[in-house]
Amino acid sequence: MYIMKRIPSIMLKKPILLGSITFIVNLFISITPVLILHEKHLEQYMNTFALSEFFDTKLLVEQQSIVQSALFYSFVFSIILSILVTLLASFLKKSYLEVENLSHFDGLTGLYNRLMFMTIFQKEIHKVKRNHHHLFLVILDIDDFKPINDTYGHLVGDEAIKTTAHTLQHLLRTSDTIARFGGDEFIISIVDHDKDAASTIVNRILNEFNHKMIPVTRNHDKQELQINLSIGYTAYKDEDDFKTMLQRADQALYISKEAGKNTATYLA
Repeated sequence: MYIMKRIPSIMLKKPILLGSITFIVNLFISITPVLILHEKHLEQYMNTFALSEFFDTKLLVEQQSIVQSALFYSFVFSIILSILVTLLASFLKKSYLEVENLSHFDGLTGLYNRLMFMTIFQKEIHKVKRNHHHLFLVILDIDDFKPINDTYGHLVGDEAIKTTAHTLQHLLRTSDTIARFGGDEFIISIVDHDKDAASTIVNRILNEFNHKMIPVTRNHDKQELQINLSIGYTAYKDEDDFKTMLQRADQALYISKEAGKNTATYLA
């Protein structure tokens, strides 16, 4: 059932394949009746004149010429139709990929969005149940983000979010998954055989953002804005799901905020 649902999207992503299939199917549909009718007519014609001395060869040649013309036009029409389908599929492919991109990724940062992250994380939970690796959920946000927006404006706020996103991507491994969770919040999935892997990565993030600055302009005066993060994280336990892990990580983030920000808290 899943494969049947995936066929339309697979076809849209391969316009040339779709055009080739269209050519073959249309050619088969158009020439098969012609060949069958021609064969039956030829058999009937031969039987009719088998015992007769009046066998009209010229008529037979004309009929075969008509059949050949029909086959030629079927071939040409199939080519034209396949080209049109290929061009249409190419246009739809671009639109499909744009829609797919919007449904999976955050428009500002290019990171996964909340829904896509949740889908990936549920799969990670199923994997760690089998391979017994350690799974961590990390949630973090930018400290004092509202004053940044209020003081410097939303464009600077957006720049702070993009800088944070790109820096986090640079600090993480390819096996880690990061998403923009909403506003100035980011969420990270870490899978590793080492139980201290999350602590190592979290400390790396804190150290990097202890001196992370972005250039801003206020009243025509160029300044540098410090970006700090508060972090909360937790590890997977038996019977956990995304919701229970998020609740613990969110609680750990709240503790970090209460502790003075620019820090990380782990809740088991």
